[in-house]
Amino acid sequence: MHIEEKISWHRLSAIALTDYFTGTAYEVESEKDLSLIQQFLDILIIRRCEGEQPEDSADGLEDLAEHNLMTYKSHQEALDGWTMNELVGHYVSYRKLVSPKEKFVPEECFRLYAVSTRFPRNLSASVTLKEYKKGVYDVIWGNLRISLIVLSRISQDRKNAIWHLFSAIPEAVRQGADTYRWRRKYSFHRHNLRFPNFL
Repeated sequence: MHIEEKISWHRLSAIALTDYFTGTAYEVESEKDLSLIQQFLDILIIRRCEGEQPEDSADGLEDLAEHNLMTYKSHQEALDGWTMNELVGHYVSYRKLVSPKEKFVPEECFRLYAVSTRFPRNLSASVTLKEYKKGVYDVIWGNLRISLIVLSRISQDRKNAIWHLFSAIPEAVRQGADTYRWRRKYSFHRHNLRFPNFL
């Protein structure tokens, strides 16, 4: 399978997840600047108001918190220990940013997610991945729990269409493209973005 280098997987994932949470209580911000020295968190999903959870939540997204920090690695990248450390670093910076001076926002208001197209073999050799659903794992990293979602191993259930779009498995991507119901009339061409040509 040949997938062109120019595909902007990170921007595609943020746009797709923005659409996925449209009409719910959550808002998606991409490439959130968290420091004076620019460091970008891939995706931030924030509960902005009272409202519904996404209908028939995709695997791994059933139990969202008020603040949900997500790192994403496409099929071209490896999710490793350094990625996990970066995610924790973003969490520390972001929690300071949103907390009042008097005290920190409670830890239970945050969830950390590591989303990877490929199974992270090197990471799995150094830490226990506890699979609680097909393609979805709990990882204890220091004193934090991180939800690991492996897109190439996720269930083929229709509710996972948002994940199938980024699985890098042609059949699954086609299934996701056929199944996912876009909530916004959004043109990728406005941003010079496109899915792989095998669609």
